[in-house]
Amino acid sequence: MHTPPMPSIYLTKVIRLSLCLLLAGFLVPLARAADPGADTTAAEMDAANRETLAGEVLELAYSPGSLRDSFEGYLTPALDAMKRDGMPDAAGAEMRVAFLAWFDQEVKWADIKPKLVQIYAHDFTSEELASFLHFLQDPVGQKVMAKLPLVMQEGALAGRDYFKGKQDSLNAKLAPIIEKYKGKSESPSATSAPSTP
Repeated sequence: MHTPPMPSIYLTKVIRLSLCLLLAGFLVPLARAADPGADTTAAEMDAANRETLAGEVLELAYSPGSLRDSFEGYLTPALDAMKRDGMPDAAGAEMRVAFLAWFDQEVKWADIKPKLVQIYAHDFTSEELASFLHFLQDPVGQKVMAKLPLVMQEGALAGRDYFKGKQDSLNAKLAPIIEKYKGKSESPSATSAPSTP
């Protein structure tokens, strides 16, 4: 059976429709790329992924115990400095007990963690968080995190001792400036302000 030839007007419409569909197939992705709202789902999925990864990183990097260790890492040099400045040993011991009791009672990991998750998810990409997570799951990463509070404490002491040796030269540079402004008011005098009628 022979089909009659299609009138040229119909053939032209089919070709035009095909071209329109083909063109739409190319233009829709371009329009979606130009529309920031079109990728909202992808952005939301990435943000959720970053938050999940950040939570996993924080569970390995910090814990209530490591948070307390970190706090003690800063507390010990501070109390040692107070002792060197004349605080009695007994007062230092009592202050340590008071600080740690306060920390144990008031500082809650469950309160801090969500805030840290938001910071990590904002400041790191998914790829960076995944790499950090991989590092923390490695024995070397676990050792770094276990030793970090002590290393930070020792670093703080070394830095303090180093800068203490430089204090005299800093004081020599600051003394002329302090002397120059000694007795001068920090705010402009009332006489220099414009008067209002």
